[in-house]
Amino acid sequence: MRPRVAMTMGDANGIGPEILVKVLADEELWAGCDPLLIGDVAVFEQIAGVVGIELRFRAITEVAQARFTPGVAHVLVPSDLSVPDVRWGVMDPAMGEAVAVCMRAALRLGTDGEVDGFVGAPLNKLAFHEAGYDYLDELAYFSEVTGSTEAFFMGVIGDVLTTAIAEHVPFSAIQGRVTKQNILWTTRNMWRVLNQVGVADPTVAVAALNPHAGEGGLLGTDEIETIIPAIEAAQAEGINVVGPVPADVIFPQALRGDFDGIVGMYHDQVNTGRKLQPPATSATLYMGLPVVGATTAHGTAFDIAGKGCADPASLGAAVRWVCSLVS
Repeated sequence: MRPRVAMTMGDANGIGPEILVKVLADEELWAGCDPLLIGDVAVFEQIAGVVGIELRFRAITEVAQARFTPGVAHVLVPSDLSVPDVRWGVMDPAMGEAVAVCMRAALRLGTDGEVDGFVGAPLNKLAFHEAGYDYLDELAYFSEVTGSTEAFFMGVIGDVLTTAIAEHVPFSAIQGRVTKQNILWTTRNMWRVLNQVGVADPTVAVAALNPHAGEGGLLGTDEIETIIPAIEAAQAEGINVVGPVPADVIFPQALRGDFDGIVGMYHDQVNTGRKLQPPATSATLYMGLPVVGATTAHGTAFDIAGKGCADPASLGAAVRWVCSLVS
């Protein structure tokens, strides 16, 4: 049986609906999963006309009404969804509210067992915030909705998984998050997920925080005082982990096959290297929730919204990873 995957509309003023329509036009997607859109039918019809894709959309109010046949996409329309007229490239808090409504619906379906996983088209964090959702990121919102206390992001580049100790925090707050406890917890989770997706005897690399891994304390003592003790604690638990690896070489080494997973210290340290890779190889995973989720490795791309040129490759990768994790 194919996994049933909910796909939320994202910010309709961005490229989310466009890339959803494009991945749904690929029959290989339908061979791998049963896709269920969550959003507004008129939005999808509008962008399908722009990109010239012949895809029919049918509104439903419950999952039992859905049929999964290529060429016909069923759209679950939440009863509390209100979508204003699309204004491509414009930040609109009303669209941020629509994103929240669609994501709540997807999470509810996941926790109730009506879908096996979800994929969210990109949202605009400012629109989300100005809609009244005072969270640093969408994962914090998902955690509150589902009552999850240990949710975390993972990034994908090809077969390599990445995660960071400090995600969406000011740069000044990073060092306070780099603790032995946080590094050990994150390394354990990386090891667990790598085993979950079938990597045999995975190797996890932990990045250094300071240049040249601190140069023996000359450029900082975080490696000596915090990172190395965390690595040694993980090794004592039987985890195959190495480091601290200087951040300027950890990605080249991982991409040549030395490591299966990277535990970075902060957001940009892992995401800069990840976003230099082709979009088809990259996605962002939501882990530690009651249901597996993913999104693109990019944002709403307001600058090209409505132009029909958005690349759906990262969204396609997100769908494949959700299906893999569900399996």
